[in-house]
Amino acid sequence: MGELEPSRRLAFIQSHLHEDARRARIWTGAWGATWSVLTVGQLALAPLFSPEEQVDFYVGAVSSAGGVAVLLAVPLTVMEDSPTLDALAARQPESVDCAVLAEAERLLVRSARSEEEGRSLLMHGANVVYNVLTGLVLGLFFDRWPSAVLTAATGVLLGEVMILTQPTGAQDALRAYREGKTLAGEGLAALDWRVGVAMAPHHVGVQLRISF
Repeated sequence: MGELEPSRRLAFIQSHLHEDARRARIWTGAWGATWSVLTVGQLALAPLFSPEEQVDFYVGAVSSAGGVAVLLAVPLTVMEDSPTLDALAARQPESVDCAVLAEAERLLVRSARSEEEGRSLLMHGANVVYNVLTGLVLGLFFDRWPSAVLTAATGVLLGEVMILTQPTGAQDALRAYREGKTLAGEGLAALDWRVGVAMAPHHVGVQLRISF
């Protein structure tokens, strides 16, 4: 990497953080909308059922709201790092100095670490524990064990899908950068995916489409 011009290295980092930030915003917006619809939808449906069944929807709504809270509390830092680097690069002359390149590398590493933490075993474990506890609330306090199992299982499944669809572009870019693959088209594969909410008269679901 040391043999490549600093301007070329900066352009590589900037372009890939920019693309990864775009994917991160789509991912965050899609899942934010999904969890919000599930939360509001369950609150709206609850009054249509008997009092003993309403608790299923209220607890489910609280569980879905937890997904929104996670997105707000632990956002992917690439959404902040990319515009920060863009602003920094815009103020530089044609020749890039070492300080600017060092800051770009720091932002790349920070974004990659954020994505790694977002898909870590800790996040998978927290997802399972949170949804199991939600199910136990229904089971232990309201004796709604069938609903408890369904709520916990659905929450774990959706949480895992959210974690596994999280963008990893910064990690891929960092790996390629360290290997010296800074030529256009090397080291990174294109991935496009979309998450949406599917609603029917008696069902609410989530659609996931991935294309390579």
